[in-house]
Amino acid sequence: MQVQHLVRARDPITSVLAAEAAIKFAGNHCDRILADLKQRGQATPHEMQCTTGLTVVQIDRRLPELLKAGRVRVVQRGGEDLVRGGARVWEAV
Repeated sequence: MQVQHLVRARDPITSVLAAEAAIKFAGNHCDRILADLKQRGQATPHEMQCTTGLTVVQIDRRLPELLKAGRVRVVQRGGEDLVRGGARVWEAV
């Protein structure tokens, strides 16, 4: 996965340091999410939280990256996003 710019030039040094740290673990998070979706078939971030060891926030941050990379998609039913428990349902591509 290619890492996008995670900070702006005017962000404080703490944000720069956090972004540098995020680069180191983002790939691992993506791998865990993909493995979970491949095993389950479909899941919400809340459901993935139980089996990936990641928080919903961590999962929600990685899903757009995986979507952009063409690795996951939102499940569609009748032309609309499938929602379960207030969250979109995802699947691996």
